[in-house]
Amino acid sequence: MHARTPDAGPGTPPRPGPGGPHAGLEQAGGRPGTTPPVPGRWSAYGRSVLASILFPALLAAFLVFLTVQVVVDAGPLIPLDEAVRDGMRDLAAASGLGWLDGPMHLLADLGGPVPGGVALVAAYAYACLRTPDRATRLRLAAVAAASVAVVSAVVIAGKNAIDRAGPSGGEITGGEWGFFPSGHTATSAVCFGTAALLLGTVLSPAARRRTYAGTSLLCALIGVALLWCDYHWLGDVLASWALCGIVLWTAARVRPGGGPQSASSAARP
Repeated sequence: MHARTPDAGPGTPPRPGPGGPHAGLEQAGGRPGTTPPVPGRWSAYGRSVLASILFPALLAAFLVFLTVQVVVDAGPLIPLDEAVRDGMRDLAAASGLGWLDGPMHLLADLGGPVPGGVALVAAYAYACLRTPDRATRLRLAAVAAASVAVVSAVVIAGKNAIDRAGPSGGEITGGEWGFFPSGHTATSAVCFGTAALLLGTVLSPAARRRTYAGTSLLCALIGVALLWCDYHWLGDVLASWALCGIVLWTAARVRPGGGPQSASSAARP
């Protein structure tokens, strides 16, 4: 006769199955008996870096690093510029990729002042429609105007002071601007980037994330198009991105509703 196991009463805790009480918990690697990792750890770390003063400081150091090499015409950037230029020329001349020439030139044209200006004005108008407070509207306008003004002043000063020749060769004559930093890259980044920041003040968190991601992708494609069309060196494009990154980081914190805390919360799902 087998011993009878008494029925578990209402106060009796359930017995753990084989493998212990945590047998049903598995990490992605399939290791039982461990607590799942905290979700979003690396994304949270990335947000903290973007929100800290370390981010614009790194961009400023990178901008100085690029500028010094262009001025002295020496350093690892120079051969990298030449390698990227030659590689882009080979791609553009390759059979089967000729159809990209038209779209690439259209993308490069988006770096002009007209497309960027139209996008910025439209974004400001939409934000104003969703923002009843007059003081907030004025602050949005001030942030947009200051961002564009600072980037334009630095880019024009750099072009006039450095007088870097373009990837196609030729000397910079009197009255002409140099190629460093890239004006089209800077114009697209600051105009589309500021437009996204203005829209971000009135969009939902999910829509804001999509807007920021789409804007970043568009600006990246414009930079690649400028290289494809042989309009700029890689260093010209990178310098403008670094400059605009500093300005947009600042604009994101002085705009209405900006600041590290709100930026971090906006990035959460």
